Amino acid sequence: MRPALAAAAAAQGGVFSRRQALVAGYTDREIKTLTRPGGIWAVVRHGVYCQRLDLDQLDTRERWIIKDRAAVLSSERPATLSHDSAARVLGIDTLDPPTQSTHLTILGPTGSRTNGGVTRHRDLLPLCVERADDLLVTSHARTAVDIARWHGYRHGLVAIDSVRHMGVPLSDLDAELSRMARHPHVARARAAVSDSDPGAESVLETLGRELVASLGLGEVETQFAVRIAGGRIVWCDLRVGCHIFECHGKLKLIPVSAGGVADEPPEEVLWKQQARQTDICAEGLGASQIVWADCFGAGRERAQQRLRKEYAVTEARFGSELPAHLRRFADAHPRRRPADLWTPGLASAA
Repeated sequence: MRPALAAAAAAQGGVFSRRQALVAGYTDREIKTLTRPGGIWAVVRHGVYCQRLDLDQLDTRERWIIKDRAAVLSSERPATLSHDSAARVLGIDTLDPPTQSTHLTILGPTGSRTNGGVTRHRDLLPLCVERADDLLVTSHARTAVDIARWHGYRHGLVAIDSVRHMGVPLSDLDAELSRMARHPHVARARAAVSDSDPGAESVLETLGRELVASLGLGEVETQFAVRIAGGRIVWCDLRVGCHIFECHGKLKLIPVSAGGVADEPPEEVLWKQQARQTDICAEGLGASQIVWADCFGAGRERAQQRLRKEYAVTEARFGSELPAHLRRFADAHPRRRPADLWTPGLASAA
């Protein structure tokens, strides 16, 4: 790639336009050759390209960010990445949407339109935005609220839990709800904010909390501290009464090299997981496990029945009230998170 175009692409996260290529000295014939099937340049959007070698090395999320960048570059009007696109850039946890799309928000009368894989939202309100590298995106709070409005309560709950866990204050979310009081589907977002909890450390923990709350057993507490044998302190994902609910995803068993979080063989992870649960139960608590399949469809109905039965066994054995010494210990040992997880790069109206 010629130096002038290489510099432009580097400043734009690897994408560049046909016009920029022409300015850099490429001819129409050269561009046609470079962008043919299997050519050196991959067509990201009509008139926007990137180096094929760079694209081949990206995972699914990174490929979508390339598409998001291309949409911004080809936009005829100033646009801000929002909704799912902003979440990808900001690292906000989300559920996979029914249909993947790039989302842009532009100034204009309220409304949305999808065309060519890009959903364009119009808004007359000034946007609270942040800068991520060279990209302008809606703020963490606005992004999470938008996902709740666009995709519904459950998607919104996951996104809002995620930004709260990152350190976004509840007041920021409430401020966005107040500003957007007349926006479509804001009631979904309001409900998700009301039910959100910064203690959820993964998508599965959010879904697990929603599942347990649907049982109507009582208030659900996240990150409940217990001192087990040997004096070690562990934090349980969810608690109701004297019963613990632990959320277990496959990532715990997949090596880091393969995209998971396990730094030990799967059998070691499972052995320690079982030993941990045994030690927790030894402190006068019952326990249940929740996996991904428990949170959806027919699996959710079966899980609700199972969890109610397991909770009933615990209640019959230990009662419904948490012993005072366990309450005092948990209150004295809150789960600590880094204070600087979330530091906005730019907060201004655009």
